[in-house]
Amino acid sequence: MSKRVRVEYDTNRCIGAGQCAAIDPQHFALKQGKAVLTPAKQQGTTSVYEGACTAEEAERLERAAASCPSNAIRMVDLDVGKETVTTTMSYAPEFRELPAQYDDAKEFVFDPNGYFLIRISPERKEIEVAFCTMRNQISCKVAGKTPLEIYQTVLKQDLISRMDHAAYLGRELQKAYDALRAGLPYVQDDELKFS
Repeated sequence: MSKRVRVEYDTNRCIGAGQCAAIDPQHFALKQGKAVLTPAKQQGTTSVYEGACTAEEAERLERAAASCPSNAIRMVDLDVGKETVTTTMSYAPEFRELPAQYDDAKEFVFDPNGYFLIRISPERKEIEVAFCTMRNQISCKVAGKTPLEIYQTVLKQDLISRMDHAAYLGRELQKAYDALRAGLPYVQDDELKFS
């Protein structure tokens, strides 16, 4: 039994996570850090696939679209005229708006696993992260080109035990990456100085 579907993929929203390609390699592939939808027609920054496919293919396409962490893929079942995967945001009934509050002097807690020393290597175009379990004693080092590959490696090695420490590492890695790309000096815990 065939189904007619329409898949709309916004390349600007794609962060290159790759779940879509892992779930449905028939329709998605990763190229140069972004997903590519095939077959598709390009409409601005949106790739559109419209056609008939088997129920199994439609189910795989739907799972691939729903797996996108950046909400870049929309899918419509054309036979019933119903959106099966949406990119439209809405507020939950229990939605709350919370003011951001944090006092570093009162709330900061060290991660019992250890801490990170972060620097950039402009010559190698890499970010280097040294992990210390004792004061200034490095137990391992992770070097990479992007924050994603570095923090995923850190997480796989169970180097972090606190969520706030993971958030801190993500923030510092992004700053280091931005500094590296812009040719700016990077100093851990300092704000980047754009002219």
